[in-house]
Amino acid sequence: MRAAQFVGERQVEIAEVPTPSPGLGEVLVRVTWAAICGSDKGLFISPGAKPGLHGHEAAGVIAAVGEGVRERRVGECVVVYAVIGCDSCSYCARQEYTRCRHRPGGVGGCFAEYVTTPERNALPLPDDVDTECGCALSDCIGTPYKAAREAAVQPGEWVVVFGGGPIGLNAVQVCAGLGARPIHVEPISYRRDAGRRLGACESLDPGASDVAVAVRDLTGEGADCVMECSGSVEAERAALSAVASGGRVVYVGENGSGLTVNVSEDLIRRDVRAMGSWYFFPRHLNELIELHRAGRVDPLGVVSHRLPLERIADGFAAFCDRTENCTKVILRVSEE
Repeated sequence: MRAAQFVGERQVEIAEVPTPSPGLGEVLVRVTWAAICGSDKGLFISPGAKPGLHGHEAAGVIAAVGEGVRERRVGECVVVYAVIGCDSCSYCARQEYTRCRHRPGGVGGCFAEYVTTPERNALPLPDDVDTECGCALSDCIGTPYKAAREAAVQPGEWVVVFGGGPIGLNAVQVCAGLGARPIHVEPISYRRDAGRRLGACESLDPGASDVAVAVRDLTGEGADCVMECSGSVEAERAALSAVASGGRVVYVGENGSGLTVNVSEDLIRRDVRAMGSWYFFPRHLNELIELHRAGRVDPLGVVSHRLPLERIADGFAAFCDRTENCTKVILRVSEE
């Protein structure tokens, strides 16, 4: 099978590698669409080779099943769910795999024609949702949707979204689709334009104004909810300044650095609730499909580039360098 291999800094080759076989309880998925995630950037821009196969946002068709899996699943269109749980704990019993403390790993290798995954990680798509849409419905929109649900975003609320990458832009349209009033904060102008197109009521350039002051000018007391999707240290701090007393802050963007919080002044004395949210639960896929059917979210609305697998390096360059007004790249790997 064809697969992308990351052989050096900004170097990707398409090579022939063995097609994997599904093991016990696994399915073999023929990947039709795979997406470049923000967390994949290091594969392209960091030095040195990255052995193995990579990519975790994908959808496709089940081509074969391993022992213990029903044969009738062959031919089923599915979304690949990337997080693998232990399947024994109480979290896994609720299919909340991201909370499993004994996670054995994740599904990787989706920048290839075929990938194996546990059967429970192959989430079925209904007949009216194709795999291109299914690919976009996974991490890219599922992550901000779960965060909005965790933060209990309600119709009519002011929600500030920091970040104009794929997660931030989809957070804007998810909040708009839930009936809230998003304020989009992003320094890059073409991404602010995309945020307005996806439903932002207002857009702010953090380099041109004090975000907290601007938010209070717009809302009166501050935002009911803030979704920090940029991973910026400055935005992490600004999120606490922009939220109203009694409001909620949900952190989605990651950077690995420490955020200093004055618990008394920032949280306790303002009745502010701060939380984190990672990835999404399988049940959220069906909820998003219903929002899509109702015309309240467009899973492909953030996609700016559709390229064949052979042009994966071009897709990474546009995404990492923020050229060609790139917001999200999806790759056509094979025919549905």
